[in-house]
Amino acid sequence: MLKVNSAANGLKLNSIGAASIYQRRVINERQCVGTDRRGYTNNSHSTTYCSGTIPYLLVKREGVWMKIPNLIIDSNERGPLRDSVIRLSEKQGFAVSQEHLQGLGDYKVGAGHVECKSLSDFFQSSHSGHLMRQMENLDSNCERVFLVVHGDLAKYVAMSKKQGRNISYSKVMNELLGTFARIMADFDCHIYRAKDHSEAGMFITKLHSKLHKPASRHGARAVTRVSTNDVRADMLLTVPGFGPELVERTLEKCGSIEEMLFQESLKQVKGMGATLRKRLLDVLTSEEPVKIQRKYNKRGNYNDGT
Repeated sequence: MLKVNSAANGLKLNSIGAASIYQRRVINERQCVGTDRRGYTNNSHSTTYCSGTIPYLLVKREGVWMKIPNLIIDSNERGPLRDSVIRLSEKQGFAVSQEHLQGLGDYKVGAGHVECKSLSDFFQSSHSGHLMRQMENLDSNCERVFLVVHGDLAKYVAMSKKQGRNISYSKVMNELLGTFARIMADFDCHIYRAKDHSEAGMFITKLHSKLHKPASRHGARAVTRVSTNDVRADMLLTVPGFGPELVERTLEKCGSIEEMLFQESLKQVKGMGATLRKRLLDVLTSEEPVKIQRKYNKRGNYNDGT
């Protein structure tokens, strides 16, 4: 592991605007002193740690040293929102990198994936059905999902009227809130509406910071929520392809999670084919993360391979 004294180094930007791994500042909350030549606050006694070729920040917060991984931007992302995220990340001392996120959002903040849409893009993808397919894919493959919609609604309505569309502010607002409600009812997704790309960028960087920070002093902690009175059923319902009826039949035939480890027991469950049996066994026995990439046909219909 390489240890670099950050007090002697200035910031040098790489191709996407992030500081190089050997010159990255580490911000120590409540102990920041001095300002570097770019105007960013820094701690002259802080240290940057680099492991291999992948950088991370080692940050001291409330007396505890924490690793903060990169804020990842999808390689296909372009435009002012991306630039805003990079600029704000630099200001807050985050490392930033670009990777292909394989359709799982535009930004990755810790274990969370963030899908961002302007108002025009949001409505267009909603009308085509693409938005719901994106949400379903994110919900199935990501630990946490966030949707950020940015733009001025009044300006969107005015622009649409200039294009000859017969719409009103109240009609558009009703559709926007209705779609938000549908997404939050159907998927485990948090939605943030920003007035412009600058506010959206600020939210994304704040989210990246909070996801790597201990819970507030008011004592709030993550709570595991269940949707039924049977934790076994709740666990099975998280497996793609398992609906309430199939889960009920599986529990009725097998009785216990342990019994589901046997192929012969699963073959007795009506409606569970070879693909679903293999998927369930992978979930119950794999020592590695099990991820299912949802596929859609040309008409946009979901095909889970069963």
